[in-house]
Amino acid sequence: MDNEFLFEMDELMNEGKFDEVIERIGELDEDEVGVELHIMLAHALSQCARYHEAIETLKEIEEETSGDDMGYHLEMAGALFGLHHYRAAIQEAKVCLEIDDTCVEPWLLLCLVFQETGENDKFEEASEKAKEIDEEAWDNIFGDRSDELELYTPEETDLVLRFISRHFGMPVCMIRGESDDKNEEPHPINCLLIPPDEENDFYKMVSIGIGAYRGIDKNTGQIHRIEMAAFLPSVYSVDEIRSRYGWVARIMRQFGEMIQFDESWLAAGHSISYGDPLDASVGYNGVIFNDVFVDSPLRDRCMIRMDEEVQFLRLIPLYEEEMMFKIESGYSALFQRLMEQVPPEKIDVIVDDRPNTCLDVRQAGKKWALPRSSIESLLQWEGADGCYATDRITVDGMKVGFMVRVQPDDAKRDSGWRFYAGDEDQNYMNDIGHADIFSLNTICNYDPDIIEYLEQPVGSAYYRDKKGIFRKCRR
Repeated sequence: MDNEFLFEMDELMNEGKFDEVIERIGELDEDEVGVELHIMLAHALSQCARYHEAIETLKEIEEETSGDDMGYHLEMAGALFGLHHYRAAIQEAKVCLEIDDTCVEPWLLLCLVFQETGENDKFEEASEKAKEIDEEAWDNIFGDRSDELELYTPEETDLVLRFISRHFGMPVCMIRGESDDKNEEPHPINCLLIPPDEENDFYKMVSIGIGAYRGIDKNTGQIHRIEMAAFLPSVYSVDEIRSRYGWVARIMRQFGEMIQFDESWLAAGHSISYGDPLDASVGYNGVIFNDVFVDSPLRDRCMIRMDEEVQFLRLIPLYEEEMMFKIESGYSALFQRLMEQVPPEKIDVIVDDRPNTCLDVRQAGKKWALPRSSIESLLQWEGADGCYATDRITVDGMKVGFMVRVQPDDAKRDSGWRFYAGDEDQNYMNDIGHADIFSLNTICNYDPDIIEYLEQPVGSAYYRDKKGIFRKCRR
């Protein structure tokens, strides 16, 4: 490949035109794409969140790299991180450091992994190494970037404040963060505290500043702007709320920053795992977002201009087992479980003594073939998304060998799909412990080959032939 083409691709990469890089390299004959272009293509694919394709691209040159190509291992680590395959990403980053431990990129990747997994000691160790090599590079990712956050215009601020006062109540104070230090520098994202009233026997903490960012819903391309709200117990004074629940304001700010810096968006049903507990005073380590006013969704949307609105989302903290259940069984199944086991006031209001509703979900002794950290969103699905799959798939790691869609049980948010490896006999199936309920998206992570068949109607059945291709069963 001539140097002129490589220079053109490098320029496009620097300009962030990754789709064009992918298209241009894809037009070349296979024998024209050497190691350097493969690595460049993998980077562009990862930048477009096409991590599986990036890994497949790198595997094509695995033998040619002789194990000592820094670019190969660094891109592999980045793609694995994008898929939440953290252990594998760590191993690839360590290979990079064996090649050259003075390169800052592997250290930064380790920082990202340890930050994501909540391993604070390891994060600090990797950060020290990265700062020794290139403190500016570390600071660009992990330093205080609050001055880069977008701000509401004065007119937008006035609109949002009036909306909050009308639909949530009049604020009594502003909570600036966990420390609530009046001397700390002003921050674009803060929280208003609204006291209980005759209609609502709880405090409301409402963010202001997150919605200045015009996030893009990647599914629809629509602008999606949000603020966050949380309901807190009325038994405390204002000062006690500020002291006991400063952590709620802190994570609202952190999530708000994350949305901007990751150029992402949130909506009702989305969840975020925090790794460590959200605070030393509580056992929650993740959150899920829901509509603020379930009975009247129009009240949680503030029209900020003719074609744009800011949606307020309620923050509900979850335990680790509940986060796991939501990933495997879906948003609707989790809320059904919450409503069955917890008084409504302990779901709506953040309390320290809410019971963990999913301690009994995962059978003792089962070790899933796919770690929960590696589950990603592969399926866009509307309606009931529950399904059954046997342990041959989810524990033993077998591919789906037979799939059938039966009449769904509507009471269980059932899609009707049943997945088997194909070698389960009657004795195996007689033990109900050999199958569990999952969301379709979870089983798609175990075997993405099933995705193209999921829209088929009730009564459809497929088997995988000896060549690994699904064939429709004839009846």
